Amino acid sequence: MRRLAVVACLLASLMAGPALAAPLEVRVVVVTAFEIGEDTGDKAGESQAWAQVMPEKLPFKAGYRDLRYDPVRKTLLVSTSMGTGRAAISTMALGLDPRFDLSKSYWLVAAIAGVNPNQGSVGSAAWIGAVIDSDFGYAIDPRETPKGWSTGLIPFDRKAPYQTPAPPAPNYNLFPLNTALRDWAFDLTKGSAIADNEALKALRAPYVGLPMAQTPPRVLKGDEVSGQAFWHGEILNRHYEAWANYWTGDQDGFVMTGMEDTGVLAAIDALGRAGRADPRRVLVLRTASNYTTQPPGGDAA
Repeated sequence: MRRLAVVACLLASLMAGPALAAPLEVRVVVVTAFEIGEDTGDKAGESQAWAQVMPEKLPFKAGYRDLRYDPVRKTLLVSTSMGTGRAAISTMALGLDPRFDLSKSYWLVAAIAGVNPNQGSVGSAAWIGAVIDSDFGYAIDPRETPKGWSTGLIPFDRKAPYQTPAPPAPNYNLFPLNTALRDWAFDLTKGSAIADNEALKALRAPYVGLPMAQTPPRVLKGDEVSGQAFWHGEILNRHYEAWANYWTGDQDGFVMTGMEDTGVLAAIDALGRAGRADPRRVLVLRTASNYTTQPPGGDAA
């Protein structure tokens, strides 16, 4: 009997395996998307400036690029790759990774964007109050829409563009952020001087008659339209101005457009329900690399 007890104890110890390491402390998760080549040392996309100051590389097989970690600042960098689908996959995989406890971490999405020339100029940085999905809904080719329609893009469960009231579609089209946190970040940075240069001035110059598009770069706040397509042109810009206002009730206005943030936020919302993240601790900062429309009199193509 004593031998059996010894064997049972040995088997139990083998089955228990090694003790799990405590999760890495992460105070801030920095989320980027677009990167060109390597993490460091070549032409930079969105991640390199962060990767250069985060010395540890951590494998991330469920994502599209390895993670970077700063053990001093307790900051983690994830580069999701482009598009809402890949962004959601990477964010969810990170949130479920047992190496990290992100339940009390802050999230900072830091990425480039197209800027609405009615709201801002290239080089500007916008703190986002709400992200509006541009993909979910109905679509009819505009050549086949009823007379009088301005677009063939229709909200889900509605029969005409911008038909009110907006459908109750949480986590489909509207992702409101913690505006108290957003306003804190804006107030902290609104006086920051953003460098101007001749290249930015040349990009601004053709936007005659659009005073906000011709201002030097600055820190601002507003809403973001997010979707899979890299769209461009005055007609679509007018639609997405109306689309954003339709979903938000005309709060801050559509300032920036990106391709990942509804995926990131949908994943963080799900992680929040599982106790793995706090959706109230998310900031989105989009910086303008281009305009969403052609200059007046120009060609969208």
